Amino acid sequence: MDKKEILEKAQAEKTDEREVFINDRSMRWTYLVMTLSAGTFTIVRSCQDLPIMDLCATVCLSVGTGFLYRFVKNRQRFNLITGILMIFFGMVATVQFFMGK
Repeated sequence: MDKKEILEKAQAEKTDEREVFINDRSMRWTYLVMTLSAGTFTIVRSCQDLPIMDLCATVCLSVGTGFLYRFVKNRQRFNLITGILMIFFGMVATVQFFMGK
């Protein structure tokens, strides 16, 4: 393949590497801010004797879903294990929230 063929092939692809990189970075920032804000709200709610399991469930289920999606796309074992654990803890937190704990 010469330069021209490589360029034509790259332009024919529907995915843009820069866009994929930006989307990946945005998800990292989303996870970080979501986790930090949920942690802050958890501390405040805990000090006021309010239930915190809804926040734990929200964070665990959403992060777990992200890891399972990554596993489906790249088959990395770490993503599978982390996703399963996060979904499990999210389900436990959901049950505890509905039980009033």
